[in-house]
Amino acid sequence: MDIAAIRAGKLKHLAGADLEDEDLAHADLSWLNLAGARLNGADLSAAKLNGASLDGATLLGCKLRQADLRANLLGANLMQADLSDADLRGANLRGANLMQAQLTRTALAGAFLSGANLMGVNLQAVDLRAADLRGANLNGANLTGANLAQADLQGALLTDTNLEEADLRGANLSGANLSGANLLCADLEGANLAGANLAGACLKGTIVEA
Repeated sequence: MDIAAIRAGKLKHLAGADLEDEDLAHADLSWLNLAGARLNGADLSAAKLNGASLDGATLLGCKLRQADLRANLLGANLMQADLSDADLRGANLRGANLMQAQLTRTALAGAFLSGANLMGVNLQAVDLRAADLRGANLNGANLTGANLAQADLQGALLTDTNLEEADLRGANLSGANLSGANLLCADLEGANLAGANLAGACLKGTIVEA
């Protein structure tokens, strides 16, 4: 693959391209068609991917630190990817696999994560305001201090999830499975808990009403 041509903006359609382990750090890949591309192990640190189509792409172990990923990542495999400081606001991550991904300080406000696999992921203090997490698998995830205000978690799996001091004001948790979850001092003011499973959950210090 001609990486120089990609960096120069001469190649726009890279659907299914093999870019494994390539160095694309700081590259401007905005609005490119990378659907189904193989980017395993690639360095996309600080790359611009806003508007790019990455649906079905594999980014296993990809370096995406500080990247702009406001893109279509429908069903993408981001397992073990480093997304620290990445901008994923409003990104389409429906059905994406984010297991073992690094999401330190990642911006996910308004992101579409319905059906995504975030099992056991560290999301401590991450901004997930108004994110769509319907049916997402967050079992065992660390959401300590995370901002989930107005997030849609309808039917989400949150078994044994750590939500200590999380901001869940106005969140939709209807039908969510919160069994064994840690909600110590979490703010649930105005949250919808209709049909939620709270068996064995820690609710000490939880704020329900102002």
